[in-house]
Amino acid sequence: MATEQMTDVAGPPAEGGPFFRWWELAGYGSLLLAAIVMRLWDLGSRAMHHDESLHAFYSWLLSEGSGYQHSPMMHGPFQFEANAGIFVAFGDSDFTARLLYAVAGTLLIGMPLLFRSRLGRGGALLVAGLLASSPTLLYFSRFARNDIIMAVWTLGLVISMWRYIDEGKNRYLYVSSALLALMFATKETSFITTSILGLFLALTVIPANWRRMRSRIVVGQVSPPAALLRVATSIWSESRKGVDLSKVSRPACFLVLLITLTLPQGAALASLFQNSILFRWSNLVLASSDGAAPIGAPVGGGQVIAAVIVFVLLGLSVYWGARWNWSIWWRSALIFYVVWVLLYSTFFSNIGGVASGVWQSLGYWTVQQGEARGAQPWYYYFVISSVYEFLPLLFGVAGAWYYARRKDAFGKFLVYWAVATFILYTIASEKMPWLLVNITLPLIVLSGKFLADIVREIRWRELIPNSSGWAGGSVMVLPGVPLLLLLLWRLAFFEPGRSRLSDVLIPLALGGAALIVVALGVNLARRTGLKEIAALAAVPTLAILLVLTLRAGWIASYRNGDTPVELLVYTQTTPDVTSLLDEIKSAGAAAGLDVPVTIDGTSGFSWPWAWYLRATPVGYPAFDGSPPEQVPDASVLLVHSQNRANVEPLLAEGYEDGERVRHRWWFPEETYRGLTPRKVLSGLFDRGTWRDAVDYFLYRKGVEDRLGSEDAYRYYSKDFQDGS
Repeated sequence: MATEQMTDVAGPPAEGGPFFRWWELAGYGSLLLAAIVMRLWDLGSRAMHHDESLHAFYSWLLSEGSGYQHSPMMHGPFQFEANAGIFVAFGDSDFTARLLYAVAGTLLIGMPLLFRSRLGRGGALLVAGLLASSPTLLYFSRFARNDIIMAVWTLGLVISMWRYIDEGKNRYLYVSSALLALMFATKETSFITTSILGLFLALTVIPANWRRMRSRIVVGQVSPPAALLRVATSIWSESRKGVDLSKVSRPACFLVLLITLTLPQGAALASLFQNSILFRWSNLVLASSDGAAPIGAPVGGGQVIAAVIVFVLLGLSVYWGARWNWSIWWRSALIFYVVWVLLYSTFFSNIGGVASGVWQSLGYWTVQQGEARGAQPWYYYFVISSVYEFLPLLFGVAGAWYYARRKDAFGKFLVYWAVATFILYTIASEKMPWLLVNITLPLIVLSGKFLADIVREIRWRELIPNSSGWAGGSVMVLPGVPLLLLLLWRLAFFEPGRSRLSDVLIPLALGGAALIVVALGVNLARRTGLKEIAALAAVPTLAILLVLTLRAGWIASYRNGDTPVELLVYTQTTPDVTSLLDEIKSAGAAAGLDVPVTIDGTSGFSWPWAWYLRATPVGYPAFDGSPPEQVPDASVLLVHSQNRANVEPLLAEGYEDGERVRHRWWFPEETYRGLTPRKVLSGLFDRGTWRDAVDYFLYRKGVEDRLGSEDAYRYYSKDFQDGS
């Protein structure tokens, strides 16, 4: 490994002065206070999403002493165990079921404080502000899914990696080990994150060591297979000599740690080859996909092969860790495996979770990639990002261009992180709105650093007009940008009236005024410099986009939180369910007893009712196969709409007429599916398309009457009606 520290990777010294400056205290304090209020306010009012109810229900069972068994379908065990602790401490409710995620979302906003050595004081505060205002991060900080938790672990790992590269202190390796364990115990997207970081470190380390490695590899005039064998033998021979930590670059050290700790976690990738020529002849099942065994789990002889693969990779990890630096590696491995085993075994109450965690976690999602859940088009994240994360998307693209032309290793890393994340999630077969959290995070960090860097380059003192005349005129860019945008807006959406003269004069006046503003800007750029003017123009642009961003987040989280006119909402339990729940609870409270309920379990209709009625006697028969042989003994009966005709004849005597209840509803995806380059180009020059796009962007109009839904029918028994 390279003995010198790479000067283009070593970080700048931390800014001098006190640890906190007054404006930092005021800034972080205000952001964190606003963030926690925004995330906790009215947190339990929205109807529980199908996935939220699953997470809450199994967490509740654990809190009640019924234990927990790891299921990769619901991802890692961390959120269930953490939620169970919250339920024990604060009780179980819709509010506390989402509390963990609200706290994680708030914690995320304070984390840039630990990254000031790279982002700068102003840059870190700006990143914190963008994290606080992001509509995606706000919405999923109020949503019981683990993606916002993964954002905390991911940012923490990136910070630890760069702090180690800059400072070389072993404590960052130990912190990273704990964060890796938490990531792998939270969600399988940890494989994407570690792959992105690992590839970056490899691309950093290999060029710095390639010349030395190449000089020690002698191939000679041999056949290609023999040449490959000699290369592999030479690399193996070099590795067996051991590695002195003092002679290894810090990026290489972190790469070794990342690989050795996560290598056994990727063992189930071998299941990709179970249908290849290597394993097809043996009929071995390394990851089940037919339901005869748990999905993603090995079967029969495949269990032996899986165990061998895991132990071989674990042995290789130990070997390479010992060759690197045993005293550091065993401590790091101990931290990783203690945290990982405790979580997957649910603190030794479910030892089988260790086996399912090390193989089935990845095996399940390897098999499920063929399902392509959501079946979204490849451009899905471009669509949803432009609606909610337009601010970091715009400045992220500008930042990528900015750092591509500069010798800034950290800036280039942020560009790589954002681009690689966007590409990998776009390639992945499953595309969902909550995965946008993972894409938004690096875009925000990149945008925040970029904005801080260009604002820092502005010569603010020279902007003030003085006796020398025009030198300070560039300050007019600040009001000029919103003025230009206003003129263009009015021109683009000008509605002709009844007066032919005004229909001509008004567009001409608006266009002329816009041209004058542009001409003044060009003149200023010639006098002051294009870079200065562009940097100044970014300030009011940021202000305008920030207002629109806050508005989008407010509407999505508070006004339309359970209404799928929002792309972020996607599919959601309707308010009809919570209204019916209130009726059932009110009737039970009036009668002084629990109301017996029967719910048709067709199409997963048992959720979110299993959570809502967790303390109520409920039956969940499925009526989709055949109608019940006898009338259900229940005061409230909920039947899937497709089974209504089969069940209703049995209910004539004992039940009132059924009433339609929308169970779940979803966004009309046909509005963005089927886009082609021709449609996009034609839409750019079609005024009606622009108007429709703006109506949706600002007011969410155009989809409210096209929402899809899957319904049920509610039947009250006549005795229940009389009793109520």
